[in-house]
Amino acid sequence: MEIFNQPANRFNKRILVVASVIISGLCWYFSTGLGGGFWYLLWIAPIPVLIISFNAKAKTTFFISFLAYLIGRLSWFSYLVTVATIIPAIIFTITLPLIFALIILVTRKTILTINTWYSIFAFPVFFTAFEFLLITFSRDGTAGSIAYSQLNFLPVVQIASITGILGITFMVTFFPSAVAVGWHLRKQRNKLMPLIWVSLILLITVFVFGITGISKNIDAPTVTVGLAVLDEKTHQMGNNINFQNELQHIKNYAAEINKLAAQGAKLVVLPERAINIDRTIDSSAIGILSEAAKQNHIFIVTGYTNFKNKTERNAALVINEEGNVVLDYDKVHLVTGLESQFTPGNKIGLFKFDDVQCGTAICKDLDFPGYIKKYGKSNSIFVCIPAWDFVVDDWLHSRMAVLRGVENGFSEIRTARLGRLTISDCNGRITSEANSSNGDATSLIGKVRLKNTNTFYSRFGDWFGITNVVAAILFLFILFIKRIKKEQLS
Repeated sequence: MEIFNQPANRFNKRILVVASVIISGLCWYFSTGLGGGFWYLLWIAPIPVLIISFNAKAKTTFFISFLAYLIGRLSWFSYLVTVATIIPAIIFTITLPLIFALIILVTRKTILTINTWYSIFAFPVFFTAFEFLLITFSRDGTAGSIAYSQLNFLPVVQIASITGILGITFMVTFFPSAVAVGWHLRKQRNKLMPLIWVSLILLITVFVFGITGISKNIDAPTVTVGLAVLDEKTHQMGNNINFQNELQHIKNYAAEINKLAAQGAKLVVLPERAINIDRTIDSSAIGILSEAAKQNHIFIVTGYTNFKNKTERNAALVINEEGNVVLDYDKVHLVTGLESQFTPGNKIGLFKFDDVQCGTAICKDLDFPGYIKKYGKSNSIFVCIPAWDFVVDDWLHSRMAVLRGVENGFSEIRTARLGRLTISDCNGRITSEANSSNGDATSLIGKVRLKNTNTFYSRFGDWFGITNVVAAILFLFILFIKRIKKEQLS
């Protein structure tokens, strides 16, 4: 199929290109949306553009790649406008398609130049290397990764326990690369057969590992936990908080804690900034929660806004069953712009629950694998996560947190204002879930599995990302050497 090189049927070829861009763009659009419902389309999305690129000129390849990915990124545009305003949203929406187009260009050059079976690794290597660099240097952590689209597809998610999030990115770009390069080499049997065997072995290995992984830990011991969010309208915000009225709000949360304890909860997690505390009500506020903990013989984890010192902090309290504060944790990774008034913390939050090592972190902290890996290294059995989402990203942000549990082998209890209340295990299974996105008061009772696994990722970190960067450099070096040889021959 010599596209653009033959004068005949040019109209049909243009229709084919347009159709490929639309199909690819729509697959990107629906698969990388905020809901995770069309995850399987991501495995198809790059194929049309890749196949077209092998027979198109470089300028055409850049244009169609940019346009297809731009269509896909539009699924996030309205959300980005809400959380980052219009100008940053436009910049982000355009920049990623530009980078994607460059990745397709260098992939095209690599495959056409090397022209052998192992060129199937070019696209996943370049894309994964890009995501690794993005994750490493971005102030928003892993928020833009395409891997999160796969959190409803648990077999492939299990690879994160070895490679971290980037293993998922690699697999969802490897499959379309194998299909596209296989089509390109279809008439060269000596190159096609190794490609097919390597692809099958890799895919089967990953899926067998994943299916085996999600069959484990089902019979692990459990403990009953509760999650609660009051009506969003009852939460006070801003600099004009009536702290005497806040005491009644805290009592209302205590009443919810009592209800969950009556249903068997041994630990209750409240959302991010559930309550506000300053010096005038400090002892009274802590007293209310401590009394609820002692009376019900339970642990309480609550997010709160700390106004007690000169610098405000987005924090979380852990109160044990005896009513004592055993942890006062400060959120480390703050939302740029929206949380500029807060002073960040600088250390992880660990506590013991019935002699079990546990931890707490707050919302955006979970966007940063390198930080959360510290909880994995500390052998945490579960992590409690007060959170606060943006309604439309309720599924996405909850699953971003869930993936940290898979990477590091711990369960999670996550309570979000305007988001999801979730209980998940170390394999990423959601065992209980409720939704507070409509702003109504919401509670959830469920069981958290007391089982952790010592994962390869928590021990060795971002080895896979570094490997892909090295592989990308090797590909570029091969291209450079071949170019030098070509110039010498000419």
